[in-house]
Amino acid sequence: MSTNIEIEAKILVSEKEFQMIKSFLQLETITPVTQTNYYIDSEEGSLRNYGFALRIRAIRSHYTLTLKSPMAEGTLEKNQVISEKAYLALRQQQQFPQGEIDEFLTMFGFKTSTFRIIAELTTHRIDTTYQGQHLCLDVNHYNGETDYEIESEQSSLKYAAETLKQLCEATQISYQENHVSKYARALKSL
Repeated sequence: MSTNIEIEAKILVSEKEFQMIKSFLQLETITPVTQTNYYIDSEEGSLRNYGFALRIRAIRSHYTLTLKSPMAEGTLEKNQVISEKAYLALRQQQQFPQGEIDEFLTMFGFKTSTFRIIAELTTHRIDTTYQGQHLCLDVNHYNGETDYEIESEQSSLKYAAETLKQLCEATQISYQENHVSKYARALKSL
């Protein structure tokens, strides 16, 4: 299992603004990578009630179970690679994948046997850089809805936001930071 801290600033833009940014960054010929996030919780929302988010991310035939918890700045992520068989056992039989995340959640009193997939979101992502900083251009699909998001992940929230502000200024798009996660948007659409 790996652990890391994710610090990112995000903006939601219109489809037109998304295409303007894509054109500005000269990404029209780049083929996005498709990933699907399967969000997991109990019916009562036991993880959400404690501020945790849990997902399985599928990219091609690779599956990663990720537990996210908020920090003062950023999000602490615990990642565990799982097999397709483990993913299918959760999806079809509500059988939570064994391993360090299961042990961690059980240690905190969560009953992982009550967890199931509650929502899913598919993202078509282009990874790129702007002024030497990492950016993700995401087209997200969930429950019949589509949104367009630009993410900047850096060592501090201040620097990540500054990169997005500069990008918006260069493309003459209004900067408005988005604080609602993909997870929250997918759940809200249910």
